[in-house]
Amino acid sequence: MNETTQDISATPRLTGITVLAAEDDEINQIVLDDVLRYEGAQVEIVGTGRAAVDRVTEAGPKAFQLVLMDIQMPEMDGYEAARRIHAHSPDLPIIGQTANSGAEEQARCRAAGMSAQISKPIDPEALVTLIRRHTLERSAGTIDWQALEARFPGKADFIRRLLGVFIQSQTPTVATLRAAAASGDISAIAPIAHPLKSSSGNIMANALMALALRAEQASRQSQPEALTLAEELATALEATLAEIAVRLDS
Repeated sequence: MNETTQDISATPRLTGITVLAAEDDEINQIVLDDVLRYEGAQVEIVGTGRAAVDRVTEAGPKAFQLVLMDIQMPEMDGYEAARRIHAHSPDLPIIGQTANSGAEEQARCRAAGMSAQISKPIDPEALVTLIRRHTLERSAGTIDWQALEARFPGKADFIRRLLGVFIQSQTPTVATLRAAAASGDISAIAPIAHPLKSSSGNIMANALMALALRAEQASRQSQPEALTLAEELATALEATLAEIAVRLDS
């Protein structure tokens, strides 16, 4: 393990995430590449805002799960690059990298279509947390409705009953997970995550199931990361419950 990543969790936390990083400074490029690859992410780095816009346009909106955008770059600054990327791929999260973290700067980044900002020099732990929040957590609430209907063909009433039971049984789990995380009780997380993992799989909430599995494993291995995962799992479950409620009301 090298100096850049020595304080980061030994369990890769960005596996399956492909990041496009727009950064013109070579040292910053090296740091970003090192941190993100160590955490399991796939990384592509470009040196200008214009190159970032061109890359997203060429590759398409599904090629990357997130863009890291330096604000001050030659040819095209991060604001303009973010505006163009957001116009082309509005669902693609963009995180601005800025030396100024004031309210005015945050507002300017938001207006350009960025999802969040992070201050430079980059703190690796904060960066990983922010990327997870805008990729894995955001997708964890999604149910594969087509796969669910294919699993139980012609059983619309059964599916509605299944979803109703999920809401009833798992709504209290949100508070239970957050209480375990807040109290620092790592061992309490596995017994909560295990049944959630199974229930999520039954309703084809596959990303939620994968997150529950990670939380369960980290808890059983007494890893401090389990506390963070429990909070993330609570947020993802909350989103899933809201999604189901909307579906049942439709």
